[in-house]
Amino acid sequence: MSNMSDTVRIAAISLHTSPLDQPGTGDSGGMNVYVRSVAERLADRGIAVDVFTRCAGRGVPEVERIGPLTRIVQVNAGPCAPVAKENLVGLLPRFEEGILSWAEAEGPYDLVHGHYWLSGRAGLEASARWDVPLVVSFHTLGAVKNRALAATDGLEPAARLEAERDMIAGADRILVPTPAEVENLVRLYEAAPGRVRVVRPGVDPALFSPRPKEEARRRLGLSGRTVMLFLGRLQPLKGPDVAIRAAAEAMRRGLAPDAVLVVLGGPSGPGGRAYVDGLRRLAAREGLADRVEFLNPRPHEELPWVYSAADVLLMPSRSESFGLASLEAQACSLPVVAASVGGLRHVVEDGVTGFLVEGREPSPYAQRLVQVLGDPDLAGDLGRAGRRRAAAFGWEEATDGVLDVYTELLPDLTTASVA
Repeated sequence: MSNMSDTVRIAAISLHTSPLDQPGTGDSGGMNVYVRSVAERLADRGIAVDVFTRCAGRGVPEVERIGPLTRIVQVNAGPCAPVAKENLVGLLPRFEEGILSWAEAEGPYDLVHGHYWLSGRAGLEASARWDVPLVVSFHTLGAVKNRALAATDGLEPAARLEAERDMIAGADRILVPTPAEVENLVRLYEAAPGRVRVVRPGVDPALFSPRPKEEARRRLGLSGRTVMLFLGRLQPLKGPDVAIRAAAEAMRRGLAPDAVLVVLGGPSGPGGRAYVDGLRRLAAREGLADRVEFLNPRPHEELPWVYSAADVLLMPSRSESFGLASLEAQACSLPVVAASVGGLRHVVEDGVTGFLVEGREPSPYAQRLVQVLGDPDLAGDLGRAGRRRAAAFGWEEATDGVLDVYTELLPDLTTASVA
């Protein structure tokens, strides 16, 4: 290894969101969980990980140690305050220089792992300066997202697509969550298949497990209710509008009169608050003003109680590279009704752990909601199968996959050296 301590050191870059940020708010989601979960488990194998993010006024120290070998480093680039994601490109040069300056003082890194396209741009610069390998994880791809957007949604900027192509051409390895994402990289970006590796995200079975349902409902103030759950950032791509329409149609079809749709998430993007206001108006127009509960995001460790309070998870996303919420729900024995898109096709077993729905119309979702909620035996079978399915997706296995990729690029990194 290149450093004097013989400890392998990884520079993980997560510019626009920090592993300390709460998923479901702003631009935070499954990527936050992924970066932290893998970094902490790499530390268990003796790998030191510094996660570089931008200082955004989180009220935490510049360097936050979250484990013996794991640190979150907040780089000063622009104001130490939230900045709209679309404006972060202009801060990249200062962010890159901040990382390079940190490394000059702290010592060299053995490998750079960039998460998301903004981080990948910084990763290209750092890996070139340090002459070390670069691994990138996109988590979402701009070209895939553009194909899924509604007509009223703005396309991802050309700068993003250009940066993704540069990263795909320049990275030593590209990590993706499913084989479908390999196809997207090759077809849409002409990626070299030999440099792409599939590493599935995971779930922590010690945390995500079924909790007593009535106690879980009581914690949310929903005692005695039948609960449909939408969980995620409140943005068109995630389909909360479809969830509201589907719930309304299911209720009109005779769903239990005590049924309620819980929408748990926060606004995302520059028009986020206006979009959430529109969702509230939509619920009122659909006659659900008193049957849709908008709840603020919860800390990740509280989500098992949220999943356990529900009877079904509704995930009508336009696009999902993986869909971590569907996996967490299944780990908590919760049936899932999800869009048949992207990674959801690999996480949810149609007819076994839930149902996959084609298209964007609410009616097929409503039909599946009525089917699941009207048949307790079916719901129980789906939930138990989901629990078994989730057991095959662990963070230890995900970390094994990441470590295998690092080992390909660092010949001196052997199983013995990190045991």
